[in-house]
Amino acid sequence: MIDSINKLFQSTWSIYLIFIISFALYANTLFHDFVLDDRVVFTENQFVQNGISGISNIFSNETFAGYFKDSGRKSTVGGGRYRPLTLAFFAVQHQVSGNNPFIAHLFNVLFYGLLNCIIFISLAKLLAYRYPDQAKILAGIATVLFAIHPLHTEVVANIKGLDEIWSLLFSFSSLYFLLKTLESKKILHGILSGIFFMLALFSKENAIVFLALIPLAIYLFIPKEIKRSWVIYTPLVISSALFIGIRIWVLGASFINSSRNFLENPWLQFRGERLVEMNPAEKYGTIFYSLLRYVYLNFIPYPLTHDYAPKSIAAVNLFSPLPILALGLAGAAIFFAFKWRKSKPLYSWSIFLFIIALIPTSNLFFSIGAYMGERFVFVSSLGICMMAAGFLLRFLQVRYSWSIYLLPIIVLAFSARTIARNTAWKNNFTLFNSDYQHSSNSAKLNSSLGFTLLENYRKSDDKEANKYLINQAIFHLKKALEIYPKYTDCVFLLGNAYYIIKDHKDAVATYEQYITMAPGDMSIMKNYQKALREYGRFLFHEEHNNQDAKQVLIKSLKLNPNDDQALELLGSAEAELGYLLKSLEYLSKSSQINPKSASVWANLYITYTRLGDKANAQIAINKGMEIDKDVVKKLMTVKAK
Repeated sequence: MIDSINKLFQSTWSIYLIFIISFALYANTLFHDFVLDDRVVFTENQFVQNGISGISNIFSNETFAGYFKDSGRKSTVGGGRYRPLTLAFFAVQHQVSGNNPFIAHLFNVLFYGLLNCIIFISLAKLLAYRYPDQAKILAGIATVLFAIHPLHTEVVANIKGLDEIWSLLFSFSSLYFLLKTLESKKILHGILSGIFFMLALFSKENAIVFLALIPLAIYLFIPKEIKRSWVIYTPLVISSALFIGIRIWVLGASFINSSRNFLENPWLQFRGERLVEMNPAEKYGTIFYSLLRYVYLNFIPYPLTHDYAPKSIAAVNLFSPLPILALGLAGAAIFFAFKWRKSKPLYSWSIFLFIIALIPTSNLFFSIGAYMGERFVFVSSLGICMMAAGFLLRFLQVRYSWSIYLLPIIVLAFSARTIARNTAWKNNFTLFNSDYQHSSNSAKLNSSLGFTLLENYRKSDDKEANKYLINQAIFHLKKALEIYPKYTDCVFLLGNAYYIIKDHKDAVATYEQYITMAPGDMSIMKNYQKALREYGRFLFHEEHNNQDAKQVLIKSLKLNPNDDQALELLGSAEAELGYLLKSLEYLSKSSQINPKSASVWANLYITYTRLGDKANAQIAINKGMEIDKDVVKKLMTVKAK
């Protein structure tokens, strides 16, 4: 079997096979919608929506600035983000094909295939120095394992994930041309290495880890006989300096500043009403537990979820078994990475790749806004795949009887898991609904699922048949508020949900809670005013509580003095309370605003009659009967009772 695999990766067809595998695994994402953060970087990013004319703004602003541009808000993500290259590409896409998810998904899958081809070519060239007879089979197995890994569905199936794909693609292109520089001594190859590294950095800042990983690769794999002057790294250093300089010019010098937003800083917790930092033992215990989960998911990719926001993972004390195990594994990995640097450079660089690539998103030095994320281990997982390739090849060489089945089993199992996981990324509802079972304690996921269910109900034609959608929405919104009581967006949505189902009492209470939490936001006032009016209607007609109805309706009219329905209701309540002149004032104003309302003329008739003004009473009833006899008769019947 080993000979067959070796022949396969030695052939010129191997590169096409890797591309086909990569494309085939994600072909079922091509007809997916825009999902999750795609709106932030594409469909609702004003700079991207401006097409080519927005590119200058993309390069001169923080990544999320175009999304927040018209909202009056700004990103609270710690340290800011500067990843203009993929946004510029999205702007060009939008210019050419509009907001077309098929085109965007197609590019993601094509670039993922290209990425895996570049990884294969680069690894084969690198490994050839120390493993000349096994370089292509090692590179091939590692690349195939990487291409099929289910952990990568978040990157490939999510259009926003193009930043991860490009960052790694250009980083390995930089490595490839640096290796070419060693071979050819041509300045052009060195320049190309620097250009590709610059592109990697402008795709995603995390590519900076390759400023350490590429020299490490050269040190570990390239023999001393081949000149390894530090001069060859000059293009990488220049690219890094230019990027950092531009980033500082655009965002300022602050790289690490923790957000005080509970949803974007998992190390905050409530102590009573106060939001305080988690104690160090729990913080670092949870961090090392999360890092251990990364290792676990690389070998057993289940369960998978897009959401690791607060409080999807319970706090773990540093001195409990799993964090201690994580620390032990980390110590052992670092020990063997150094020990094997000369005897087993494949394993050494694999370990360094996994650890170093994970450092920026580990939470050890600064908060990344979540406990962990499957996209954060995208680059690191290549280290695991390379190490696995080494072990698999060794098993095959020793010819263990079971080893011939191991690789096919892994390929089939991982491929099936990837294809199945892709289906969750069809749209927001399928993603949120699927991942809820694994992240049920996430405030953000409960809110997102509640919002999506609410939108699905609004868009449904048969509201009665789909009432379960809004009931589920209310359940998830309330659960989000249990986790994070000050979740203002969630309070807003819950108020809207109550309003839609005509639970106006709870709608009013929830809107008032929101107004207390966000007093400067006027966007809620229209619904709040209407909810007050309808709650007043309920108190008047159903509860026959005229005094409370009057107070609620007065509040409604303060927000909209020209609401004819609220005026009519208040006039009717005043009449029942015996304040007939006040009743006449409100009803008259209502009839002036909406003279075609049969009910207001009927109520005027009643008030005029009680005042003894028979002439105006007759005029009022005549007008009401002209407009709608049935409404007048029905109202008279109710009043008679």
